[in-house]
Amino acid sequence: MKRKVAKLISPKTFVIEQEEIPSLKKDEVLVKIEACGICHTEMSTYLGESVTIIEGLENYRFQKEIPYPVELGHEPSGIVIDVGSEVKDFKIGDRVGGPIDGSFASHVVTIPKKLVKIPDSVENPKYCLAEPLGCISNMVRTARPEYGDFVAVIGCGTMGLLTLSALKHMPLQGLIAIDLQDSRLEWAKKFGAQFTLNPKKVDCEQFIQDLTQNRGVDVAIEITGKLKGLEIASLIIRNASFYGYQGRGRIIASSFYAGDQILSNTLGYQLMFKSPIIASVHPWHSLNFMEDVAKGVWGYQKHLLPLDQLVTHEFCLEDLAKGFEAASGQNAEYLKGVIIME
Repeated sequence: MKRKVAKLISPKTFVIEQEEIPSLKKDEVLVKIEACGICHTEMSTYLGESVTIIEGLENYRFQKEIPYPVELGHEPSGIVIDVGSEVKDFKIGDRVGGPIDGSFASHVVTIPKKLVKIPDSVENPKYCLAEPLGCISNMVRTARPEYGDFVAVIGCGTMGLLTLSALKHMPLQGLIAIDLQDSRLEWAKKFGAQFTLNPKKVDCEQFIQDLTQNRGVDVAIEITGKLKGLEIASLIIRNASFYGYQGRGRIIASSFYAGDQILSNTLGYQLMFKSPIIASVHPWHSLNFMEDVAKGVWGYQKHLLPLDQLVTHEFCLEDLAKGFEAASGQNAEYLKGVIIME
């Protein structure tokens, strides 16, 4: 049996290859991919700037030299079409998702530890991209907003909007969305933001001080992909000196800061002066990421994390490069791109 797979052979250049699918080992699962999301964390690899090398389940390393060819894609949804002799938790016909690398392909071979089931009752199951939904679970759980808190979400792309959607069900005194694009701030209102700020038009620091009576936000969740977003978080987070060590604000940094971004003096000073708790909330931060993934699927099933509403662009595998170009930030209407397999 053969599969189609996209391989990055140089910056911005994919080739589609046909290759034989190897026989399954006793502990492996064969998944037919229905859809796979395009993730901004892979943009630096697409551009030829850097790559994250993943070895096994838990070993990750960052390097600038890219070992072409590279298989990208880690946000799949699909259907199990074969299992190894010792696989007990999954069967042929199960809908599944999970953090499976190399999923810009018609089929992938993986192991049960990287899979969660997508219930049959889920609406629009191909858009139930379990990996990013798990990231939202991880972020919201780490943020731990309390009754009456002020929370700011900086960056209102897909991940920011889903974070707002999860947080709107909590008893917060203020849920604030910050983004440079007014169109995304309109989306933020639909997804639960009570206040929306465009830093090009509003002094965010002063607005937050006025809103919170000079306290600052209790939690700032940064999802812009830029250190400038982290700088805004540092400016609006509450000052620990007002409350002591236990009163430190929390900055949830989920961005992938690739490229040659420079730490500004403002950011360095604010972090020193305010002494916030900073959590770099990526999958390896989670105590049990697959549990977070399962909770993300539950959130999608219950319409708490309506990812299907944010899919603005679909592409076939052969147009994968067009998908990355659409995701590069030049298209104001873009929120989430998904590769749909035939």
